[in-house]
Amino acid sequence: MMSVQNKVYPSFIFILGVLLNCSCGLFEKRFPPKGEFCDVMVRPPVCLYADFEKRHLFWNGTEYKLTLRTRTEYTFPYQDNKAELLVSTQNRLDMKLPESNQPPKFYMRKKEKFAHEPPK
Repeated sequence: MMSVQNKVYPSFIFILGVLLNCSCGLFEKRFPPKGEFCDVMVRPPVCLYADFEKRHLFWNGTEYKLTLRTRTEYTFPYQDNKAELLVSTQNRLDMKLPESNQPPKFYMRKKEKFAHEPPK
């Protein structure tokens, strides 16, 4: 007769192996994908375009140079201060403007078929 320990141990090893081999993206060392993100809380939506690898942000008709802090945290100059751009998930950005008493604004990624790159 098999003991409970002999049944649980192989199952635990199998589950641990699957978790370590899955490509969930937590341990990938790459930049977030570029794209167009929109603030859906306002009408009409306000959109921005971010290219994290080239470190460019296009927002309100202006191009900003992003400064890398980590792969998911960036700063950029805004009105003689530093604004913060945080990549929360692959599909969400949070923007904290300097000296603003409001909470950070969040921007959601546009679907690929509706997104477009800004003019150069």
